[in-house]
Amino acid sequence: MILGLLFASITGAAIHGDTVYTWGDQLLQWTLPKLTSHSLVALEKSASAGCLDDDGTGVFLQEGDRLVYRKAPDWKPKEIDHGVDIHDCLAATLLGHRGVLVVHRGMQLRFYEFPDFHYKEIYSFYSRSRQGGLLVTDVDGDGFPDIICGNYWIQSPTDFDLPWHDFAIELYNDQPLAATLRLALHDGDLLVAQGELPNGRVARLHKPRDPKQLWTEESLGAFHYPRAFTASLVGEDKGAHSRLFLNGKPAGEIDGIHTALPYREGFVLVGGDGVHLWPLRSR
Repeated sequence: MILGLLFASITGAAIHGDTVYTWGDQLLQWTLPKLTSHSLVALEKSASAGCLDDDGTGVFLQEGDRLVYRKAPDWKPKEIDHGVDIHDCLAATLLGHRGVLVVHRGMQLRFYEFPDFHYKEIYSFYSRSRQGGLLVTDVDGDGFPDIICGNYWIQSPTDFDLPWHDFAIELYNDQPLAATLRLALHDGDLLVAQGELPNGRVARLHKPRDPKQLWTEESLGAFHYPRAFTASLVGEDKGAHSRLFLNGKPAGEIDGIHTALPYREGFVLVGGDGVHLWPLRSR
């Protein structure tokens, strides 16, 4: 069973506790599980990408070509940078430094640090494909937070001012958007979905004993724009009759969705036309 509310022009979403924030032409706050919503602020230019800060009291958004930070309670924009083109962002603390990671133009991994948001370029990719997707996790078990982005994991140095080093996980580079991925972790494996492709592969990648070598790929199938992606759910974003899969099995259809957020026993599903709860169960 799917329950939902419709709202125009939603391009992204994030969750903090029982609150979902969505953005597009407005920044909206939704209270779960009732799905009541109210507008926090109308945006002068539509937000195309974003993420919450680490304590859930602010949001980073790309509005037009500006990267801005909006914080409760007034949600006024603080410009961080301009001339940006980001697909992903992720609040993170790296080696004691608190800030936000962004993938700029699919080729540069930047870290903007609180409070002044001067950025450090973590890494520049040289690939035929735009890189996308962000995770922070200790890949090699040395106690330092590494970064997974697109085709690569980027090994953390022991000090913030030292260089980072990248290692290929897989070689998805046959198309310009082949490496613009959705990422999830499950039981030590990396799950990936080619969310920007009409026939995007979904795969489980098994980490080898030496994670600097290519990881072993286990294909989980091909899907139509598998943009809504978690460790257990795949949702397509191809309009009417988009498919949902739960733990690899068909679980129904819905109008296209681009974001899936785990919530209690189910998920919050977000598409361009609204926010949905699936499945809705009561204890």
